[in-house]
Parts: sequence; C-alpha cells; structure tokens
Amino acid sequence: MPVDNLKEILQNPETPPEHLLEAVNQIDHFEIARLLHQLTDEEKVKIFQLLGDDIKKQEVLYETDTESRSILIDELGHENMAQFLEAMPKDEAVDILQEAGPEIQEKILEQMVPDEAQTLKNLLSYKEETAGGLMSPNFNQVLPHELAGDILMNFLRHNKQEYGTNFYVVNDSRELMGTFTLRDLLNAPPKAMATDIVWEHTPHVNLDDSCEMVANEMDHEHISTIPVVDEQNVLHGIISFDDVLRGLKNMASEDIYTMVGASAKVDAFAQTTRSKLAARAPWLLTTFVGGMVSAYILKVFEFTLNEFSMVLFFIPFVLGLAGNVGLQGATVIVRGLATGDIQDDNLKSVIRSEVKVGMCHGLIFGMVCGLIILTIAKTLLDSNPMLGLSVGLGIVLAVSMAAFIGSLTPWVFKKLDIDPAISTGPVVTTINDIAGLFIYLMTTSLVFSLI
Repeated sequence: MPVDNLKEILQNPETPPEHLLEAVNQIDHFEIARLLHQLTDEEKVKIFQLLGDDIKKQEVLYETDTESRSILIDELGHENMAQFLEAMPKDEAVDILQEAGPEIQEKILEQMVPDEAQTLKNLLSYKEETAGGLMSPNFNQVLPHELAGDILMNFLRHNKQEYGTNFYVVNDSRELMGTFTLRDLLNAPPKAMATDIVWEHTPHVNLDDSCEMVANEMDHEHISTIPVVDEQNVLHGIISFDDVLRGLKNMASEDIYTMVGASAKVDAFAQTTRSKLAARAPWLLTTFVGGMVSAYILKVFEFTLNEFSMVLFFIPFVLGLAGNVGLQGATVIVRGLATGDIQDDNLKSVIRSEVKVGMCHGLIFGMVCGLIILTIAKTLLDSNPMLGLSVGLGIVLAVSMAAFIGSLTPWVFKKLDIDPAISTGPVVTTINDIAGLFIYLMTTSLVFSLI
C-alpha cells in the first residue's frame, strides 16, 4: 500500500480500528521502516503501536531512520524500551543504545535484567565499526572433551539454530581452541571428541580490529562467520557476514557524505529540511571562509592584476586542474585505507606515487598550456608572450602542491585519528583552492616583475 493511501486511512476519523489494523499489518514491516520518515510523529507512533507482534516492532525499530527511531524510543519509555532490547539480538540492541546519550543509556539499562544489562554494557565499551562493536556474544560454545553425538543432541534439543551453524571449542578459561561447522559435526563419528573435529587452522580477529580488517579476513578465508578474541585468545563473540555488510555500508555512506560535507551520522534521505541545514551549514562555512581568504589574496596582488589583467582569465582553469588532481590522489588513498589495500607498510610508497603522478600532470598541462598561450599571446590575446611562461609555471607549481596536499592529508588525518574521508571534503578542497591561487599569483608576479 502506498504511503499516501496509508496516510489517508490514518487521518480519516471514520476508518474502523479493525480496518486500520488490517491495513497496517498487510504492509511488509521492512517497507514500513523504510518509509516511516514520511509520516508525522503522531502517525509514526500510531503505526508502530498497530504492528501485530513484538518481532515486527523490534525489526521496524532497528531498520528505520535515526530520527523516527528517536521518536519511537521516547514514546516507548525507558521500561518498555528495556524489554524490547532484552528480546533483540545483542549486537542490534547495542547499535540502538549507541545512538542514545549516556544518560538515556543508563536509564534504560537500569530497567533491564542485570545479566542482560551487563552484557550490553560490555558491548558498549567497544568502538563502533570495530570487531568488538560488531560482534554478537551468542554462539555455539563446546568444551574439548564433549562428544559429537552429545553436541548434536544438545544443539537440536535447545533449538540453538539462531546461534548459527558454527561451533567454537574453548577450554575452561574460554580460550579459543578451534572451530567446526554443523556439516563437520554430522560427518563425524558420534564418539569423536570436539578436538578431533576442529579445523587445522582457525581464522579469528581481535576485538580492536576494524570492520575493513574483519571483512578482508572473512573474504580471504571464505567464511561467513568469524570468532572475536582478545590478546589472551579468550573468545568474546562472533561476527557474521550480515554484521560486516551493515558495518561496511554504514562506513561507506559515512565516507561519501563526509567527502561532500554532509552529515554522516544521520539518515540523509529521512532528515528534515531543518536538520539538513544544521548538518551542512558548518561545512559550507569553510568554503565561505576560504572565499574570503581568496578575496584577500586577490587584493594583495591587486597591483599585478591591474598591470596584467590577462592573468585573471586563467585562474578558474588553474584552480580546477589543481583541485581535480588533488581530489584524485586523496580519493585513491582514502579508498585504499577503507578497503585495507593500503597498510602502514605500503602507505608511504603509495603517497609518493600519487605525488609523482600529480607533479607529472602539472608538468604536462603546464607545458602544453604555456606553449599554447605563448603562441597566441601576441596575435589573439594582445598580451606579452611572458604570459605563457607565467601561466605554465603557475600551473606546474599549483598542481604539484595540490597533489602533495591531496595525497598527504589522508595519512595526516589517519595519524590524528580523524576520518581520512575529510581529506576529500570541503576543508581540504578549500585549502587546495587557497594554496593554488596564492602560488599561481605569486608565480605570475615574479615572472612579470622580471619584464
């Protein structure tokens, strides 16, 4: 049912309650979660309350946009919210809690069963998009001496299919000893011990490993579930491919929005106009400040521009070329850092390569543009042929500096523990423009001062 039709039913006071209940529950609840932002706050709450069972409500709460989720949480209250989170998968419950402030987290956790609350507190201690933040603490755990037949009967008797079909062998200290799958278990003799079934090699990740590292390890090992251990090899949880996929999706969205100076912490399609303005205006302020600085630079070189006004015609060309070269280098490195293709051992060589490529581009286009201008300066531009030298040299230096800034800043931001994607956003783009303009005008001033 289209959202407009649903709105009409909701807003019609003559709609029978049973008809409204039937209409809401006929819609796929994941579709409701996706489109909930199009409704008013009152309609969101009403739709949520009309959902047929708690499972649907949990999934809608988790899948919907941030602002709608916040409204529903306020409506549920801390006690009801605690009950919802207790019934949800722990990794999803933590994702929801992480959006709330510390005070709200504490109030909700106080209403929960102590064991459940402690589990969530432990998961909240890990950073988002790390293995610890992505993992689920529920998994099939077996002891080394357990027999295959007993393990299988226990698995079927207690209906642990929701924990997956991988089994993890741990000792009394919960240290990971190995893993095997349900297929391995079915093919093993009933009297075989757990240690007889485990794989020769057990892939695993550490609590602080990034989402990209987890994804790379799972891809390399061709597995859909991976255990998470600490420095003492103690098993804390498991990560499934859907957790990694969601993490990578969130990180990719965050990088893309950061690159263009939009908010990365909320759902872009579900934001209100006011929220979008508040999220994007601070980023655009950097462009405003950059424009003011650029205007000041033009003022400083006012005398040169009055004498050789033809220089002005090539400013957009120089800044556009320099900006694109810097953006190319930054994008390559940001992408490599995100996918894990660039590590500490090859980062410097990649940066050197990108800087060299940028400088070569500057040299090529500077020479071509300089020669063209030199050729047509007298006949078509009615200017001094030295204009070709000044513009060409300005392009070489401005583009080289942009390549250096664009390639180096992702590494600098990474060292400062700042999202490297910012290096392709408005901040560094503005820095490139200012540096390019200053270098170009300084170069032309020096060249024309020799005439």
